[in-house]
Amino acid sequence: MALAALFIVFLAFIVIGTPVAIAMGIGSMAYLLLSDIPATVLILSMVDSLGGITLLAIPFFVLAGEIMNAGGITKRIFAFADHLVGHVRGGLAHVNILSSLFFAGISGSAVADAAGLGRIEIRSMIDAGYSRPFSAAVTAASSCIGPIIPPSILMVLYGTMTDISIAALFLGGLIPGLLLGLFMMSYVWVVAKREQVKPRARPSLRAVLRSFVKNLLPLGTPVVVLAGLVFGVVTPTEAGVLAIVYALMVAAIYGELNLRRLGAILEEALITTTQIMFILACSALFGWLVTTEQIPEQLAAWFTQTGLGTWIFLAGVNVILLFLGTFMSLTSILIIFAPTLLGMALPMGIDPVHLGVVVILNLTVGLITPPLGWCLYIVTEIAEIRFVQTARAVLPFLIPILIVLLIVTYVPGLVLWPGEVFLGRGR
Repeated sequence: MALAALFIVFLAFIVIGTPVAIAMGIGSMAYLLLSDIPATVLILSMVDSLGGITLLAIPFFVLAGEIMNAGGITKRIFAFADHLVGHVRGGLAHVNILSSLFFAGISGSAVADAAGLGRIEIRSMIDAGYSRPFSAAVTAASSCIGPIIPPSILMVLYGTMTDISIAALFLGGLIPGLLLGLFMMSYVWVVAKREQVKPRARPSLRAVLRSFVKNLLPLGTPVVVLAGLVFGVVTPTEAGVLAIVYALMVAAIYGELNLRRLGAILEEALITTTQIMFILACSALFGWLVTTEQIPEQLAAWFTQTGLGTWIFLAGVNVILLFLGTFMSLTSILIIFAPTLLGMALPMGIDPVHLGVVVILNLTVGLITPPLGWCLYIVTEIAEIRFVQTARAVLPFLIPILIVLLIVTYVPGLVLWPGEVFLGRGR
């Protein structure tokens, strides 16, 4: 009865439009009222869920991304990407995607990519003659790389919840993130003729090298953070602090960070962090109750008995998460389902790092699929077009993204190999 009340109340509040975090909290309260578990568990579970020191990495990485964005680093990244691939057929569309690859190593957030770098990318593409829907679609699709390339806020959250090495998750996202960029650029190269925009002239090698040296410091952000983690110099939390210090240093060197904006920067970082932490706290009890009822173990046992195997399980994970991503936030899905999926995967011999990257890659697709599609709304506003136009233009970009998802799902070596090389995992 209590378990039924948990899910019925949760789903009922979701249907009427209640925020997911609040719906999880109310559903958990309904469970407690019908069980013998003391009500004090509600508060203790929420407080305990926020007690891990690793969680401090989230506000630190968020703040580092805000500082980099406010410090004019996005313009420099875009300029360097333009020197590299601006002359290729598809021109600024390729620059857009490559810039997202670079910026992903700074912000770790798709929304930050779309909102910060997206303004520069879309305006530049429109001024060059690209259509507004295509410019918005490229920007939205490339922002999906943000949570995959390290450092990734979602990976920090996943690693904290599941007690999985965050350094291994960061390394696991490297190749899938690069594949996303490669496949998107391949698609752009094929369809670029429709836009009828000529790419700019090829720059000299000297100009490319000059641009690289000029923008070396911001491009080095992910290298500094990842190297510190891989070689054990810093913990994930300390890596967040390192990212802030490095961001401030870079912004100070270029002299583009207005100290009077520091208050606004801190406010934006605080709002984003508070939203994440509130969802985490409200969902902690919900996840604990689901685990207490041994639902993951029962589902894993059922999967094993049916003999469907890991391939079908992973396919089911993809389908379910892609569906949920159309109407639920990434953080909510991750917090609700990650422990359950991990509990099912481990008895089946699926590596938890591989599963984590597959889960996060699935969730990023939800950022560009309506009706939720946060990144779609952001780029629609920047491009000043109708939401329907953006949604229609972004649909073809799902093809390269889903191809990469399929490859990563069934070729786990792409995720696990970097960890084996640098961390010795699997040996």
